[in-house]
Amino acid sequence: MIIEKVLESKQGKIKQYPVNANRASELGHECLRYLVLNRTRWQEKTLHDVRLQMIFDMGRMVEDLVSQDLREAGFALIEQQRAFSWAKYQITGTIDCKIALDGQVYPVEIKSSAPHAFASINSAEDMRRHKYHYMRKYPAQLTLYLLMDNKDKGLFLFKNKATGELKEIWMDLDYEFGESLIKKAEAINKHVTEGTLPEPIEYNEDICGDCGYAHICMPNRIGKEVEISDNTELLELVMRYNTLKPGAKEFEEVDKRINELVKGREKILVGDWFIEGKWYDRTVYEIPDEVKQQYKTVTPCWRKNIMKV
Repeated sequence: MIIEKVLESKQGKIKQYPVNANRASELGHECLRYLVLNRTRWQEKTLHDVRLQMIFDMGRMVEDLVSQDLREAGFALIEQQRAFSWAKYQITGTIDCKIALDGQVYPVEIKSSAPHAFASINSAEDMRRHKYHYMRKYPAQLTLYLLMDNKDKGLFLFKNKATGELKEIWMDLDYEFGESLIKKAEAINKHVTEGTLPEPIEYNEDICGDCGYAHICMPNRIGKEVEISDNTELLELVMRYNTLKPGAKEFEEVDKRINELVKGREKILVGDWFIEGKWYDRTVYEIPDEVKQQYKTVTPCWRKNIMKV
């Protein structure tokens, strides 16, 4: 019953709190509709599950651990968990800390990361173009802190959750990007004041798949022609699909990263695992475009999107 007790304790921490401003940590979200719903119908948002709560808790522990590592290394950390507020644009946020270096003080955001995501970022631009939308929100968050703190440079410190490795990524203030975030905040505030709701974005699995407002947003997009199915096998398979999907995505990422690390190395012994590889020839037929067009055919294909409503 130990695990059950832990999960019960975590479950008790899952709560919904009022959202009365535009959070800096969320303004990088690419769906304006989500951001408006976050302000106007926050109490209807689907609560996250225990698994995600444990990830959040681990992130807070990593933040404390990194802060301790920095202090033990002789760095001065100031204004930890300082709250920011920009009343003109109704933007609020809480920065992790600031670090004093060479007579200057820089805002710092500390993030925990899975190994494959940790390996994929080496610059703020990598984050802005990242495949994961949560990663794409990070530069917006720090940009807003820089604007509110009147600083022109800030720092991300990422910690690999598997190895403990640290990575520092400096980011210069991009005024054009900052201006776009301010305009987004103004658009949200206008919708909130007028009681309107922006149009939804085109469905994106990474953004819409686990959205807490899907039950509000999706019915408007499904339409009246939806077929109601009572096929229990289909329901069981879809539920199983949703359970397995995160693990399948992680497997693909881990497999890709392993391939990058072992490419060209014939025999490797790592821990209790032996990895063997070899080169092989792959035949590719390079056909000129004008020839390809002569044999072009269009075949109907079916593509599915599975979303929780």
